[in-house]
Amino acid sequence: MTEPGMGPETNPETNAEHGSMEPATVPPAAATPGAPRRRRRWTRWLMWVGICVAVILVVLGVIVAVLLERAQPMLKAALIDALEKRFHAKVELDDLRVSVMNGYEVEGRGLRIWLPKQAVDELSAENAATTQPKPSPSGKTAAGQTAAAEAATMAAPTAFEAWRTEPWIVVQQIKFRATWEILSGKPINIPVIHVVGVRVILPPKAERPHLKFSDEQKEAEADAQSQEQPMSPDNNTPADNSSSGKSKLFKIPAVMVRRVECSGALLEITRAQQPGKPAKVPLDFTFQNIVVIPDLHGGPMGFTVDMVNAKPVGDIHSTGKAGPWTAGDPGALPVEGDYSFKNADLSTIKGIAGTLSSTGHYEGTLRAITADGDTRTPDFRLERVSPNAGELLTTHYHALIDGTNGDTWLQPVNAMLGNTHILAKGKVVRAEDATGQKHGHDIQLDVTVDRGNIEDILKISADQQTPFVIGNLTLHTDFHLPPGQQNVIDKLELNGQFHLAQAKFTSDKIQGRIEELSLRGQGKPDEVKSTDPTTVLSEMQGHFKLGDGQLDLPDLDYNVPGAEIKVHGSYGMQQGSLNFQGDAKLQASLSQVVGGWKGFLLKPVDPLLHKNGAGTDVPIHVEGTRQDPKFGVDFGRIGKTDKTNKTEDQPSPQ
Repeated sequence: MTEPGMGPETNPETNAEHGSMEPATVPPAAATPGAPRRRRRWTRWLMWVGICVAVILVVLGVIVAVLLERAQPMLKAALIDALEKRFHAKVELDDLRVSVMNGYEVEGRGLRIWLPKQAVDELSAENAATTQPKPSPSGKTAAGQTAAAEAATMAAPTAFEAWRTEPWIVVQQIKFRATWEILSGKPINIPVIHVVGVRVILPPKAERPHLKFSDEQKEAEADAQSQEQPMSPDNNTPADNSSSGKSKLFKIPAVMVRRVECSGALLEITRAQQPGKPAKVPLDFTFQNIVVIPDLHGGPMGFTVDMVNAKPVGDIHSTGKAGPWTAGDPGALPVEGDYSFKNADLSTIKGIAGTLSSTGHYEGTLRAITADGDTRTPDFRLERVSPNAGELLTTHYHALIDGTNGDTWLQPVNAMLGNTHILAKGKVVRAEDATGQKHGHDIQLDVTVDRGNIEDILKISADQQTPFVIGNLTLHTDFHLPPGQQNVIDKLELNGQFHLAQAKFTSDKIQGRIEELSLRGQGKPDEVKSTDPTTVLSEMQGHFKLGDGQLDLPDLDYNVPGAEIKVHGSYGMQQGSLNFQGDAKLQASLSQVVGGWKGFLLKPVDPLLHKNGAGTDVPIHVEGTRQDPKFGVDFGRIGKTDKTNKTEDQPSPQ
């Protein structure tokens, strides 16, 4: 027998009809004729449930879409309101889209931010004071003054008009995505915010308003910050404020941004226009990429910047950290980082040329940045000089920089120009004109060359590949380069003294004259044609003053064996023109200088030229150009006492 529930189903009645007492075996399908109907009912039930769920999802999707469609204008208005309160300025946003298909995706386009209202009010007051005509002595405003003021306003729009009609910050697109998980008491986590196409336009610094908040605005921000929910230090989540007694039915969760990426940014600084001169091209700082990583505890934020510098044009890469921001005092912003500056074209700075590369480190506050770095320019030269005549310039600097206005104090700069060591200390600060307006930078340095070669200096300032003189140089000078549109050589001002030792001229013509002067000065005229002129070395020293492209030498002292030449005059830096006069003092007498039978005939003249402690004292002049100098004798001064020596020996009258 089969255990109950384990074998086929039996029917005793059916088996009895066939004369058997054994129960009849019945197939399972025949035993449960209602099973197919139950399966069909179950299938239909599942189908209807699925249809209902689908309908519900569609309805929910439609509802969400409708709610988002209706919520987008409200979110847009709320965002604009928040930005206007943050910047205290007019804000416009063309479009704001929100999607929930893949988390919460938000995209904004066409963001524009105008100047803060307080700055507009200040500029409006300044504009009214500038354009309003002054009253006449009688107390009435002259019609001519009014017409002139209106004409000036129409001809030259003020900075106020430009700032009022144009936004100073324009953003093409802002896009970010957050997860669906928004939990009570937890911040909304945004992994990255993408910003595309930022443009910041600034007028010249002299026309820029002071962007500072009023006391009321600062107090309002402080109150808003004090009411914000603090972050728990252990898990970066808002702390519980239930004990404060100020519970709210609904509170917008905090937003936690992990990363901000910006591409295609442009900082455009317009330049002051001078009457009667062509319009200046704005300074454009192009930022290919900016990455900002905020600190979740409110500390310094990390950053990476890749940009193209405006002047000199070159590629800058910098990484570091900045912050936290100090409300009301942007200059106190702490900064620290490293930078590299590559392929900088120095020809974009008027007057000089070369390709510079630099690396360094900086730290401090925006108002007082301490920077240390190194630069390398393999082909440094003046702008008008051929690239083949450039010289290697390397520097190591320690500087203090005011990042709010660009003022720089060099403390000091150690430079090597070829084999010449240069030590420079001083400042590079913005210059003021008679009206107090800032324009350009004024460079004032104290420069010392303690060991160097004159040929290194000449290679960067002369077109010839071979310098016209070589020798050992020491120098000390005040260096002043004022702002202006002139070439560097025309506006550079120097005032100092130098010493050139073991000098030799590379021109055979000039060096031959020097060799002849030395031998005749020693009374050896017969050796002029047999002595190698390259063995004669010269020595020069004196004071110098450079200005307006002209080098003045008031007391040039030139020495070769057997002769000393003291001259004063000027040298034209652009054309190489020479204009000197002085005295050539020789050890030998005139008869010994000439030699032979001509010298014998000149013996009666020796006493006439034997003066000022020299065997022969001949007044001379040097004219012509550097390539073709012309030497001559000033016969009108022959036999006269040297006034310079007389002045030195005898005190001048009171």
